[in-house]
Amino acid sequence: MEILFKNTIVRNKEMAKEIYRFYYFKRKVMILCYVLLAISFLANLASAIMGQSYSTVVFVIVPLFVALQFFCYFSQVNAVIKRDLEAHGKEIEVETVVTQDYIEYTTSTGSLSRVEYDKFKTAIITKNLILLHSKANMIYIFRKDAFEIGTKEDFISFLKSKGIKIKGKQ
Repeated sequence: MEILFKNTIVRNKEMAKEIYRFYYFKRKVMILCYVLLAISFLANLASAIMGQSYSTVVFVIVPLFVALQFFCYFSQVNAVIKRDLEAHGKEIEVETVVTQDYIEYTTSTGSLSRVEYDKFKTAIITKNLILLHSKANMIYIFRKDAFEIGTKEDFISFLKSKGIKIKGKQ
């Protein structure tokens, strides 16, 4: 099978930060939650300043929720790195080969997996990454600047041609 695209990444802290930053802070649903919480908090604060009735629960829950999101973000980033180092003693390198029929992943640990395109539901574009999100909630990662064969623009067009929905800035 002819290789259309080839991409190699290293699972490191910067990559983990970008992925989890997107999931905890940049998804549309999370932005909407943060906006609604901010409005609620500010309206409650205005009521308190003007001497009207206010909810102390809002003053407690909103900051706790935001703090929890930051805690989860940092915990997830650190966990990814610690797992790789504990299990393999080093950062893991992943080579991804894209053909007309499937995407194949080979890790520096020796594991190999193949996924057909009907298993993917979306591709998410972040600042430096293209994240393929599967129906089984797996994330397959491509660095935009790490294509050894093909280009990021051609890859995104290819994904669209396979019926994969693209989200984010291209």
